[in-house]
Amino acid sequence: MKKFFTLLTLIIAVVTLNAQSGQTNKTMQFGGVERQYIEYIPANVQSPAPVLFVLHGLGDDMSNMFNATGFKQIADQHGWIVITPQALEASVMGYSMGTAWNSGIHASLYGMDINVNEDVDDSGFIMAILDDLLANSNADASRVYVTGFSMGGFMSNRLAIEHGDRITAIASVSGTVGNVVQGNTPVGHVSAMHIHGTADGTVGYANADFNLSVASVSVGLGAEATVEYWRSYNQCSATPATYNYPDNKDDGLTFERYEYTGGTEGTRTVFIKVNGGDHTWYYTPNNDIDYTTEIYNFFAGNTVSVSENELTANIFPNPAQDILHIEAENFSEVSLFNSVGQEVMMSTSTDLNVSQLPAGFYTARILFSNGQSLNSKVIIRR
Repeated sequence: MKKFFTLLTLIIAVVTLNAQSGQTNKTMQFGGVERQYIEYIPANVQSPAPVLFVLHGLGDDMSNMFNATGFKQIADQHGWIVITPQALEASVMGYSMGTAWNSGIHASLYGMDINVNEDVDDSGFIMAILDDLLANSNADASRVYVTGFSMGGFMSNRLAIEHGDRITAIASVSGTVGNVVQGNTPVGHVSAMHIHGTADGTVGYANADFNLSVASVSVGLGAEATVEYWRSYNQCSATPATYNYPDNKDDGLTFERYEYTGGTEGTRTVFIKVNGGDHTWYYTPNNDIDYTTEIYNFFAGNTVSVSENELTANIFPNPAQDILHIEAENFSEVSLFNSVGQEVMMSTSTDLNVSQLPAGFYTARILFSNGQSLNSKVIIRR
């Protein structure tokens, strides 16, 4: 998991942009210790604004993850809030492992049980950051996204399993569903993307084998099993729409995309298989696809990144009490689903009277005149 991005050569160019007032290194007292995170709010922030959590890998740090992945540029282009938290230091039998999330992975080695930072409530810490954002900014509770690399990918999956009632979608890169949580039933339906290289030498493609210097141990589901975990739970279509990305770069890689649609509450499950791919974050112009762009497009609702047709809708106020308003070009109808996937309302009007619905989390599925649909989490409060 501790493999740094090959795109670190781009950091210098990115760092020159970090002097803007929108970036703040913040601290929070949580679990009896001081926790750190980077909060980036662009000058053109949406109102309300989607929130994107970006989680680093084992031994990495929040600054490197923020700078190297390029999500700051996504924030600047689209008005999203980006949060990059910092994991705490971990040790096993007195030996430092560097920074590590309590991401739900376990290993048995020579009769020893290894649970990394098992006493650290990282899920609670990240939700506490979200609570603070919702209380003190124009963050949109219905559009909360999480992505992560390696151990950050494992942590993204754990968050979706434990807090899927608050998270809209996740995208994990080279990090699967950890073996501690793989038997757990998610608390809500969450769209999920997984990206993994078939030649990953750190978190194995087939069985999530983590290669230590003395042994190899499985720490979770394999890449394809992770995709099936979310496809099955979300009850997405059994047969995916497939897409092979153009192979124009001499990098020894080919990229395949599998998209399973029609899930409960409109969820999707997407798999990008990187043939020959290692444990790294691929990007253009060196490679045929750019992970950061793919992840943004997935969260934004695009079918594939080569499409320029973005579905957009503005749903407000959110949270709502009485009337929920919808602004969307080519609007056809909207359906509202409760937290267990039951349709509780359908209307062809852009103004929904939700005054009689119980408080809680809902999903609004907006149907457009061209037959496409867009889903958004909605909160109703009393």
